[in-house]
Formats: sequence, structure tokens, C-alpha cells
Amino acid sequence: MAQFLLGGGLMFTFVLKVADQSSIGLMKSLTSCAREQGLQLNFHFPDAGEVPEAEGGNEAVISVVSASMITPALMFDIDKVLWGHGCVVLEIEHRSDNMKEHNNEYNKVQIRVRCPAGLRLATLIMGPASGEVEGLQKVAWEHGGEVTARWWDAMNRPNGKSLVVFGLSNVLCPDDVLDLVLQEAGVDPASPKSEPCQPGAVESAKLALLKGKSTQLVRKVIDRLPFTPGAKVVCSAMKRLGCRLAILTNTGMREIAEHVKSQLGFDYVICRDVEVEEGCFTGRYLGELSDVKFRKADLLKLMAEREGVDYRNVITVGEPLKGLKAANARLMLETFGPNVFFNSTKMPDLTIVLYLLGFSGSDVRALRKRRWDDGPGTQEPSGSAVPSTPAKRFMVQVSAQTRSAGQLQRIFHPLAPLRNDVQLSTVRQCSLQDGGMCLGLDLTVLKDHPDAVVKELVYTCQKEGFAIMDVNDSAKDFNWQLRYQNRYVVTLVQKPNISSTSLSEVMNVFGSKSINIIKIERLSSRDIASLQFTVSLPDSLSSDEFSKHLVDLSKRQGADIAIQRDDLERWMRRLVVFDMDSTLIQQEVIDELAKLAGVESQVKEITEAAMRGELDFFGSLKSRVALLKGHNAEELFAKVKANLIFTPGAKKLCTCLKRLGFKTAVISGGFLPVAQEVQKYLGLDYAFANTMEVDETTGLLTGKTSGPVVTPQRKRQLLATIANVEGCEIQQTIAVGDGANDIPMLHAAGLGIAFCAKPKVQEVSRFRINQMDLSTVLFLIGISDPALHLRVPESDRVPAAFKTGVCLLL
Repeated sequence: MAQFLLGGGLMFTFVLKVADQSSIGLMKSLTSCAREQGLQLNFHFPDAGEVPEAEGGNEAVISVVSASMITPALMFDIDKVLWGHGCVVLEIEHRSDNMKEHNNEYNKVQIRVRCPAGLRLATLIMGPASGEVEGLQKVAWEHGGEVTARWWDAMNRPNGKSLVVFGLSNVLCPDDVLDLVLQEAGVDPASPKSEPCQPGAVESAKLALLKGKSTQLVRKVIDRLPFTPGAKVVCSAMKRLGCRLAILTNTGMREIAEHVKSQLGFDYVICRDVEVEEGCFTGRYLGELSDVKFRKADLLKLMAEREGVDYRNVITVGEPLKGLKAANARLMLETFGPNVFFNSTKMPDLTIVLYLLGFSGSDVRALRKRRWDDGPGTQEPSGSAVPSTPAKRFMVQVSAQTRSAGQLQRIFHPLAPLRNDVQLSTVRQCSLQDGGMCLGLDLTVLKDHPDAVVKELVYTCQKEGFAIMDVNDSAKDFNWQLRYQNRYVVTLVQKPNISSTSLSEVMNVFGSKSINIIKIERLSSRDIASLQFTVSLPDSLSSDEFSKHLVDLSKRQGADIAIQRDDLERWMRRLVVFDMDSTLIQQEVIDELAKLAGVESQVKEITEAAMRGELDFFGSLKSRVALLKGHNAEELFAKVKANLIFTPGAKKLCTCLKRLGFKTAVISGGFLPVAQEVQKYLGLDYAFANTMEVDETTGLLTGKTSGPVVTPQRKRQLLATIANVEGCEIQQTIAVGDGANDIPMLHAAGLGIAFCAKPKVQEVSRFRINQMDLSTVLFLIGISDPALHLRVPESDRVPAAFKTGVCLLL
């Protein structure tokens, strides 16, 4: 199923598999329901033998951001490039908070496309070397916009395992810093003459003008050095995500670069040095880099490898391709992640970088409300004036049973020549599992005879074989901000599939509480085991009250349901801490030791009472450890480690978290030798647990512990300590546990998850998972199966079933 909002209208599309004998009855029921609710309903029937084209391979995401309006002409030209390369548009997202009329900054459209095998992103951005097809960047610039492209990983933002490399002059600083030093020296920066074809010739010529000038000029520049508007917001956001930041510049003003590094919290500065003698510039660069080309690609690789960052997660901001030969520029784009073009002489505000990297207008607004108080630039972009001619608004829905290259061109063909006379207030497209597509258009026509313009659009679509419907006029009058107030994410998980009764009950709760569904997303790749609903709660309903209804529903249906506020903090989490016994592993280590030592029944009785919260943890631990006195420590732990049973999904979860840049830890009330074995197998960063005292001469357990005991309070303290060491706040942590001794840790974390927990823990926990699969934690974090590149083959089709596509419009 797929859903998106088009202005005040709702497009809800779903594919059903039903037995042949049930199809007519189902269609009658749906038609009757639609009539009662005032909905427009449309059916289409793919061929029974049609096999949908698999998605997920070789897909790219294109972000187009503009200070001007998004027009059909822009979308036409973009699709012309995509069609030239054989790319098929799968999805178009244009959120309300990504419209300039709502965020007062930029319009942003995000497009997901399927690329033919062998196509390189460099070719998509720059066009082929032959020049037969234009590149996306040239098209975006012709329409006053900027564009980035990256391979799709089902995540809209960079992950913490990223390296973001900024330029200095005209990027982090609004001016060329070498020019500022020249101006301070009373020298005209435009005076040196050099051959533009020589790399670095201009900088060398400018530096020569500083010969004999005092280096104190640099300090004077630093004292009043401005930052580009938005620089603090962008850098702080990237740091909070856990990214590493670097400055890469060839100006030679290292002292200025180091100042910017300290002020904005960068990790690296790579900069040429200038030669100085007796406190004055010699006019030459210093060292080996003085007479060789500044090798950006080599330096990016070195930083990435030092940080353990995949080359595709290296993001460059500025003009790193400037001065490179076309072949070298293509190599840079093919080797590293997205290049975000930015020059302060063209764009006044660096926050456009956030939009191009996947952040939304709501995200940027939330970031601006923090302590970073620099706002957008004051330059008024073109295209922002209120139109002088009367405008008429139209909302239409276009659908097709197939997806193919060039579809947008065919749809927008009659509108493209009108350029800015037709604007797209909203453009959305979703793909159907049966291979079809649904496109929603909210058009504003700024010219005489607007009805004739739309009639031509309708005629063209019908001629090309598209189905087209007009949306009810009442959908055009709505308050978009209501869609973004009290926004929450509801995650529904049920293995192996979400039952129809569970889904029906969830929808009934939404309806009875006047909860508006903004978006429905499928998180699981095999079957429908997890859905994520983005909803808006009415002012009269608190999240706690709503959560209680979901808990009751969860118990009745045996499904896991969690509600979280839909805000930036969901994407800023960086540390996950686990309990060990009955969480990462399915055993209680003390019970396993007791079984080997022949005291199982006594220890198990004490353990169960402690986990239920009936006994003091410290006292119960002391009693259990005493029962192991006299046994060989090495032999006991070796046997336990050899027979560990890891919880299903533990390895998958921890591996994926590591790939995404999360730090992970196990904090256990068990014992350190086993915790270290679990740490090694799962690749965790930290392990804390209790240590049993061993007689050094005999190797036998003394029946006592040594060192500090991991009590419930110490678990909470260790969580905070690890967060502090990793440079993140406690709100950016996730804790997962099952016992009463985990409760303080679960409450302290930003997201505390009770995993298959004891009744007392479930009662006091806000988030619960009762499916015996630890990888379900990923769904609560907002990470889908496709995002982790862990897809599984689709289930075999059922021959006795057919598929029907249904589209509802409100």
C-alpha cells in the first residue's frame, strides 16, 4: 500500500491478492464503501501472468532544491536527462514543509529512480563524455536550482558513519580568505595576472603580493572573520549526527583555517602552509606542496580510511571539482559520495546543504531553534515575487499500469513550453508493487484561459494512455500546518505478518480518536511484517493517552506497537546499549554456570526472584556467586562461552548498527568473560559486567566478586558515561533490556526498549518488543530492511490469486 497527500487531498493506493471467487464480492463492497464515504474509486487489473519488476537494485536518489518555484518545465527537463540515460522514475516526494511558501527558504523535490546497469552517477550529474545528453547539474542551473545525486539506501539523511569535507573560502566563510588578508595589507586582490589553465596559479600570484608583509595581518582578519549564514547550523547538525568534519583548502592561510576549525567544531584541517621569515611572508608556499598540485582525491581517501568510512559516505561541500579536468572530476564523483556544490557568491545561505543532503524544512526549522542563532541570508532569490496575473489552481491525479522511462516528459509535454506560467505547488509520485504508478499534481496556472491549459494536459495524458482524474475542489482549501503539528510515528510490527484484524484495529483507533494519517510506509522487505504510520494527533489527545490505547490493542492482537514523536531527535541517536542475559543471548549466564556446578535449582530460584524485583540485586548476586565457590573458573566459563545461544536478529542488528555509525555496548549484571565473548562475536564497542574473584594459586572461584558491581544504578551511570565519552547527549541513546535491573537504564535513555521483558518491566516501559527477533529494534529506530541492504527474495506468487490495484481520492 502507498499513501501521499496532495494539498488537502489524499491519494491512497493499495494492491490486493484475493482468490478468484472472491474478487467480484470484494469489488462490490469497496465500491459501496467508497460511495458512502464520498470517495473516488478506480480499479485496474494487471495481467495474471505479469511479474512485477523487482526494485532495490541500482537505484539513485536525486534532490533538486531551488529558491524559485518548481515548474513542469523543470520536471520535463530533468526527466529528459533521466530518459536519455534509460532511468525510470519510481517515486517523487514534495513535502509541504519543503515548499518555500511554508519554510521561507527553498523548494525541494526528491526523486528516486531506477538506473540501468552500468550507469554511473558522474554521468547522470555531468552528462556523458560524448555530450549527447545533458547532465542534471546543467539542467538544475538553467532553472536556478541545485542538485545532488546519490545511490539509494532507503535513508533520507547521511548516517553517522560519514565524513563531510567543506571548502573554506566562499563556503564556510563568505569571502576568499586570501583576498581578505590582501585587503588588510592594502593590496587589490584582483591585481595579479596569471594563466587560468595553470592549477593554483592565481593563488600563487596573490600570495606573491604579500611578500614582506607582516603575518600580524592574519590575526586582524581573524578578529573580524564572518561565517557564511547557516554555517553553524549545518556543522552542528552534522556533528550531532556523529559525522566527522574536515576543512580542505588550498589557500595557504592555515591560521585562519585552524580558527574556523575551533569555532565550528571540525575534526581535521588540511591546508597548505605559507613560508614565513622573521614574522613576514616570503610570498611562497612552504614545503613539498609548494610546487605540486593539491591532490584532493588522495587526501579524501586518507581521511576516509583513517576514520573507517566507506568512500561513498564521503560528502564534499563547496567546489572540489573546480580546476579539475573532466576525467578527474568524473573520477571524484564516481569514487566518493554526493558532491554538494556551494559558492557564497551565488547562494547566501549554507543551509541549502541540509536540504540537498535529505533534511526537510521541519528539520531545518528545528535546528534553527537551538542555540545556533544565525539565520538565512538576506538576499532575495529570484522567483519569489507575488504573481501579478490572476492564478487558478488545479489538482489532478495521473496513473498508469506500468512505469517506463520518459513518462514525466509525456505528461508534462503540453506544460513545459509555458515555463514559469505554470507552477507546481505540489508534485508527488508513488510506485505500486504490481509495476504501476500514481502521480499527483497541484498546479497553479498564471496566464489567461487557465482551463484551456489543463484541458490540453488532460487530452495529452489520455492520448498517451494514462488514466487521469480531477480532485475534489474542497481539497484545495486546507491549512498545511495542521499536518505538521503534533506529528508522531506509530510503528506496527507483527511476525510473520501483520494480521488484517490488527491492522483494522489500528485504523479504528485512528478514526475514533480523530487522528489524521499523513503517510504510510512499509519497513519490512518480506511480507508485511512492519508498517510505519506518520500521524497528526488532535490537540485534545495527549500522546500518553494515545499510547495507552495502543498498548491495550497490542496485548489483544499479539503485535508490537510503539509511538514516538516525529522530530529530528529520532535521527540523531548514536549509541545503543544492551543488557546481555535474555537480551543479546537467550540464557541467564549465572544459571548456566550453576548448571555446570551442580547448584542449578538454588541459583535459579534466587535469579527469578531478583529479575521479578522481589530481591535486592546486590544481595541476590552475592548469594548466587557464593554457591559457585571452589569450582575452576576457566573451565566453567569456557563451557558457557562454547554453548552461547544468541537471540535471533542480534547479529544482524549489531552489524547494521555498526555500518550506520552507531556505537554499541553491552552492560550486564552477568559476568565479564561472557560479556567479552558476546562483545567479540557481535562487534560491540564496549563491554561492562561483574568480575568473579579467582584464587591466583588454584584458579578456583572464591565465591566473591571483585571490583564494582553492575547494579541497576550503575547500569544507568555507565550509559551516561559512555554517552559522554562518545560526545553525545543522553537523549541520543537507546537502551534495550528485559529485567528489573534494567529499568533505570531504560528510563534514562532517549529510547528505552523492553525486549521480551518481565511483566514488571513491561508495565513501566513506554516501548516494548515481544517478537522474539532483536532486529525488530531497527524498525523502532526508523530503519527499514532495504535501508540495510538485507533484502530477501520475494515470496513465490500464488497461482490461484490475482492482483487488483485500487486508488482512493479524498
